[in-house]
Amino acid sequence: MGSSAPPASVDVGVDAAADQWEISEEGVPPTRLATDQVLALIAQGRVGLTSQVRRAGEAHWSQAAGRSEFGFAFPHMNFLSWRNAPESNTVLRRLVFGRRIVAALGAASGFAAINSNLARVTDLARKIANGPSAGKYGFWFTAHVDWVPAPIARNAKLFPMWDGFWVAPLVESSNVRPGTWLNVYLVAFNFTNENQQRTIRVTEAPILEEMKDSLTFTLPPWRWTVQRVSIPATLAPGEHNVGFTTKTGTERAATAVAVGVLTLGHVLHVPGSAGFTLRYRILHPEIAKMVTDWETWGVQSAARRFETANATAIMDPRGNRIPKDTILEQFRPYLTPTVILACLQDKVNGPQPHLTACFDDFVYDAFGIDGPEKAFVGP
Repeated sequence: MGSSAPPASVDVGVDAAADQWEISEEGVPPTRLATDQVLALIAQGRVGLTSQVRRAGEAHWSQAAGRSEFGFAFPHMNFLSWRNAPESNTVLRRLVFGRRIVAALGAASGFAAINSNLARVTDLARKIANGPSAGKYGFWFTAHVDWVPAPIARNAKLFPMWDGFWVAPLVESSNVRPGTWLNVYLVAFNFTNENQQRTIRVTEAPILEEMKDSLTFTLPPWRWTVQRVSIPATLAPGEHNVGFTTKTGTERAATAVAVGVLTLGHVLHVPGSAGFTLRYRILHPEIAKMVTDWETWGVQSAARRFETANATAIMDPRGNRIPKDTILEQFRPYLTPTVILACLQDKVNGPQPHLTACFDDFVYDAFGIDGPEKAFVGP
């Protein structure tokens, strides 16, 4: 998630002193930060689930995840405390928080979102935490990833890879154009009291040498991170599998029996090995061209909505002005081949109304704006 130092504290006046916090983790000197700075570090995975905080002037430390000011922003791993849950909902049968996890083979189901807009990340986390679904997910988290080209919000699964080391894969698009990339965001969690360095192996698909560094994770205790792995779409058009595992294909074949049926865009855990498999499709050139043409149409349609409203920007709920060019630049990667192909399924009305609605979905996912027309602003 980045290795830069935490934001430096600044001199504050008497009124601002109440917003100052000391934050401490094992092996890290206490740091004094403002509330928004702490929330930013939480969203980036740079503050651990067992970190301690105290407000300036408070005598006692308390766990940051238990404070109302910060608890909503942390990843919520409900499956870590569920008891006697059905096998379909959780893999865990017993856990003492902070100790060794005892798990059956399988995965936890939940919700994940990553976004380059920090304000949207924290606002969405607060909304989920205060909503009716917060306790129903096996897990959920929102993450600030400043280099992600477009927001990703997915129903997701969290897979046990090593003891206390779990990974949630988020797929940008399970349909890819030839010559581009299958981008998979691997969100890794260390649920132990020890540092862990782990390397995941890719099977059944080509991977460039320079991309292998993205498969190695170094995580302090109770911390998490996001790393992107890009698989080149150089195989023949059609459906393919890519595996993410702790073992080689030979080692896995010796112990594993695949269960269930792999469907496009879904992951499947393989009993007998630690890992999961994803099926993806490389599009035929003529379909890829059609997808590109409709992607261009979608962006042009969004630009026309700005022109119709005589708008040059959108105002987000916090009063921030986002320029038209920035919006359109981020909207293009939001229109993934999978999204466009879904729009093309409507043979009666055609893809136009669905692509138009995609822009509304985008401004909501990216900025929390419910309907762009009421947020358009002029020069």
